Amino acid sequence: MLDSSRRLRVAALALALGASLGSIAVAAPPKPPRDEAPTRAIAIVVNGVELERDPAPRVVGSRVLVPVVRIYSSLGISVDRNGDQIVASGPGKRIVIVDGRSNANVDGVVVRMQGPATSFDGATYVPLRFVADSLGANVSYDAKAQRIEIVSVLVGRTRSVSVVGPNGLTHVSGTVTAVDLYSAPESVTVVQSGRSRTVSITSNAKIIIQDFKTRTTTDGTLNSVHPGDAVSIALNRDGSVDQLIVRYTSHAGTLAAVSGSAVVLGDGTVVTADKSSTITLNGQPATLGDLRVGDNVVVRINPETGERREIIASRMVAEVSPTPAASPGTAPVQTLPGAPALTIAQFTVSATRPLRSGESFEVTLVGTAGARASFDIGSYLPHLDMRETQSGTYVGRFTVPSGVNFPATPVYGHLVLGRTEAPRAQAKQLVSAATTPPQITEIAPPAGQSVNNPKPSIFATYNSPADIGIDPGSVRITVNGNDVTANATVTPTFITYSPSSALADGTVSVTVKAGDFAGNVATRSWTFTIRTR
Repeated sequence: MLDSSRRLRVAALALALGASLGSIAVAAPPKPPRDEAPTRAIAIVVNGVELERDPAPRVVGSRVLVPVVRIYSSLGISVDRNGDQIVASGPGKRIVIVDGRSNANVDGVVVRMQGPATSFDGATYVPLRFVADSLGANVSYDAKAQRIEIVSVLVGRTRSVSVVGPNGLTHVSGTVTAVDLYSAPESVTVVQSGRSRTVSITSNAKIIIQDFKTRTTTDGTLNSVHPGDAVSIALNRDGSVDQLIVRYTSHAGTLAAVSGSAVVLGDGTVVTADKSSTITLNGQPATLGDLRVGDNVVVRINPETGERREIIASRMVAEVSPTPAASPGTAPVQTLPGAPALTIAQFTVSATRPLRSGESFEVTLVGTAGARASFDIGSYLPHLDMRETQSGTYVGRFTVPSGVNFPATPVYGHLVLGRTEAPRAQAKQLVSAATTPPQITEIAPPAGQSVNNPKPSIFATYNSPADIGIDPGSVRITVNGNDVTANATVTPTFITYSPSSALADGTVSVTVKAGDFAGNVATRSWTFTIRTR
């Protein structure tokens, strides 16, 4: 019954979105006033993050115009300006807009906007609908709430492995087939439509890692690049790499069922292996048949091709000998079996709950003295340095920066002495981080709507883009300033409230708050009207 009702709500949301975009596309009057702007700045929320309100959107006639450079830049799309022409270049995406013209060019295809690109106070504005058309994004505008919602994944494809852009940079895009960390300099090989190119990566190159699923963008190294990832490389005129953007999407979970040809995660997602998939279990080559219920799995997927190029599974190693007690606030210690000359005896992590931006956790490794230690946070952030604080004890710390999200992720420890590396250790405690706030999506009754029922069903749905879940205990709903949460039905995905007594005719104000397990909180307020006579 719940699934059915949620499907109905999703369908209603889709219809509302279509109606919203349709209203945006209404033809403008012959001469709209060029300086018409709302008395209250309209908010722009891109993938759950609200942008600065300067420059703010404008309403001109019946059209909503948005500052396009601000939106593209928030999605990691670089923008170059040449006179009246703006060229936006992102992963597999090229958009050309000319000030004063209604025709734009998106990936070589002419797209007609609902009105011309227009400049206000030096910022270029385009109709909101064009943002959806140019990015394949979901876009909605709530006039009552003065709020624009944009949800986009930067998925695009180039027709060849190399394209020369208007800024003189050569852009190499495609799928990574090989990463060579032992050449001097290091290199990466990219293939697109059967064409292959190997590019040397010097220390001056900026490497950016983007995970579309967790909406994480971080600076990285070539160690963070995996075969199968989508990549876009910008080369300077002398052939050196200016910037390398690596893109993948991930899906994490715990195995609930396993067969020789597929596995099922706890959320019901079925994962099969492609011919090109590599599967590892605790860092060693494996097959799907080697995995067991309860294993933690991260599937790394190419967002452009959909290929599952990497399935990373981890399983706790049983403790085989006594270990020292963990200090307060730390995870239980893991002792690795076997005792080679170079050993890791203990590896612990202090995180006991999901973390938000600015919070830290510490890792401790006990093993052979005088070696070099590092730790990985899953496949997201590899080779983070640790220091030897006393003989044989190594400590590292990670502070969660803004823009980083990872759910239920294993932490691995490494110990290297010369050319010898000890067997990799895995901490027993998984770590999670979320800096992208929750999203409050569907609401009812819709903002600005009039209803003739004095006891309407009031609800809102919410989710955590970072995949760490909503804490039901954090959810609150107030109606006309009164906290009615105690009389509402609260779940991890929605809250619904039906008044026990009739509400008076007039405006009804509603505020819903929802927090994730890291403590990030989202708030959404709206009003509707009751008219029974």
